[in-house]
Amino acid sequence: MAAFCLSLLTASSLLSIAHSRPAPPNSPPAIPLYEVATTTTSGLPSPTGSLKFIAVQIGTQNYTCNSTAGTYTAKGALAQAFDATAYLTKNPNTLDSLSKTYLDLYTNEPCSKSPSDDLKPDDRCEDRANSRFAHPLPILGEHYFTSTGTPTFDLYAAPGHPFMYAAKKGDVHAPSADDVDWLYLVGNGSTSNRIISSVYRIETVGGVAPSSCSGTGNIYVPYAGQYWYYG
Repeated sequence: MAAFCLSLLTASSLLSIAHSRPAPPNSPPAIPLYEVATTTTSGLPSPTGSLKFIAVQIGTQNYTCNSTAGTYTAKGALAQAFDATAYLTKNPNTLDSLSKTYLDLYTNEPCSKSPSDDLKPDDRCEDRANSRFAHPLPILGEHYFTSTGTPTFDLYAAPGHPFMYAAKKGDVHAPSADDVDWLYLVGNGSTSNRIISSVYRIETVGGVAPSSCSGTGNIYVPYAGQYWYYG
């Protein structure tokens, strides 16, 4: 009888230990959608498919002044993507701060004060900012808008060259009104799309246009954010 009770105690102890074990150390963190309201019909749904990459992206949100309304209208974005998957897997405690760290690095570069519509000069500025990070991240690709306004994700440095022409499906306010919205985008059905099929823009910092404008012209507002790619 004593042996039987000891056996039960041992089994119970082993079960308790199994349930108390932490998550596997080499797993990426969970996407933190709980930080924003997602109850609206155009909110951010739970991810489907498998996580392919977590990128930190720095660049600009671009606007043009509507002189009639006296407000800025969004006209796209330009950003360089750096692969943060391995870094955030090893340093999940930096998930909330990584975007701000990268935006500070970017805006401290003199070249960030004169961005343009040209990808290549802006890429060099973003690359310089990444090189100043304590653990520079591998280049993953770039994010831009086509001449017809289609958001495009070109992950040219990843195996298989993931690519997606996207359409916005979800949009919620960031936790701070000073930061651009969190988004959910999916592939637009183009035959050019491959490997990635959806992306979340989260943990945004900056990128918001001034509340009013006059005259005409474009402005480029620095921002950073995390882009979680699924496929």
